Amino acid sequence: MFEQYKEGQVTFLSPRIQKVPTTSMPVFYNPQSELNRDITISAIQAFLNSHGKMEARVCTPLAGTGIRAVRIAKEVDGIKCVVAGDCNPNAAELVKRNSELNKVSEIIEVHHSDANLLLTQHHRHKLRFDVIDIDPFGSPRSFLAAAIGALKSPSLLCLTATDMPVLVGIRPRACVKRYAARPARTDYGHEHAIRLLLGCAVREAASQDIGLKPLLAIYADHYIRVFCEASKGDDETWTAVSQLGHLLHCDECGFRSLASTIQLFQSSCPECNSARTQRAGPLWAKHLGSRDFIDATLQQVLRKPLGTKRRLTRLLQRLLEELDGPPMYFDLHKLCDELEIPIPSHKTIIDAIRAKGLFCSRTHFSPHAIRTSASARLLRQILLHCTKGEQHHV
Repeated sequence: MFEQYKEGQVTFLSPRIQKVPTTSMPVFYNPQSELNRDITISAIQAFLNSHGKMEARVCTPLAGTGIRAVRIAKEVDGIKCVVAGDCNPNAAELVKRNSELNKVSEIIEVHHSDANLLLTQHHRHKLRFDVIDIDPFGSPRSFLAAAIGALKSPSLLCLTATDMPVLVGIRPRACVKRYAARPARTDYGHEHAIRLLLGCAVREAASQDIGLKPLLAIYADHYIRVFCEASKGDDETWTAVSQLGHLLHCDECGFRSLASTIQLFQSSCPECNSARTQRAGPLWAKHLGSRDFIDATLQQVLRKPLGTKRRLTRLLQRLLEELDGPPMYFDLHKLCDELEIPIPSHKTIIDAIRAKGLFCSRTHFSPHAIRTSASARLLRQILLHCTKGEQHHV
């Protein structure tokens, strides 16, 4: 029934790997999430190191095969205990077998339990966790309240969301019901999705007097992944809540702006005066990470023997490159299609924008996009100029 596989520094048992895993599998395991687990191992180590935590308690309440829990126990220094739970009895039993196989059964505490029940049972101060990793098949929303209540201060909250059609605005009613936020359909949907998830998490944490600060956020392989530092206190909570906002997007000219709620009462686009505008939110309106934390995570990636080291290194380097840029990237394919021009090289475009003293970089969200402080109108003018220049050069 089970076969043996290897990932990172662990060997583990799993049902025969399928190219497209389904919930009908006896125990759920997704081999395509190796990058997710690799960055998690590195981010947890970076967080524990930065806070001097040497006896950390970690919880993975949706354990599946236990690969994530076992890798954390074996590959991260300073782990005292990993509490791994799953409501599937087959999964709970497999976690025990994989713990024994990798000689970390003394560190991993296995529970056959519903995730929310397991987390709620750890709301008492002495039982709370330094790290909680919520990695569901779908949305993490239903686990947020219980997870936040089981966090120490400070601690690390790791969230994955795979319900991308909801978060990018394809299913707007589902987004309003699930995340209590209005989405927009835009060409920067993946960043918009991360900001909606963060906005929901910040509001849920605030209701428990916890402030969340995004340390690292990525889009990869059709899911989004965020790492947030959680700190208890009125000042921390207010700081987090004050960084929420709403999106104003113009369907006519492509103008986009993250603004306070009051500014959204304007009925037309401030750039082209069109009434074809979308409003979305509440969502996270500030930077999507900490430079120090991303760099520390990158250093861990470079040190560790990871299967996705090369790809993950490029991803984190791109995050550092784009981190100080304005929110919401531009899809060059979409703009050039509208202008009916060939796509200039990224170097040509970036150099032209930087020559005007404006910010411009590539973005990890898409190989066909850039992040820039240039307005949508100016970017179109630059694209036209660059295309003419390249054609003249040829």
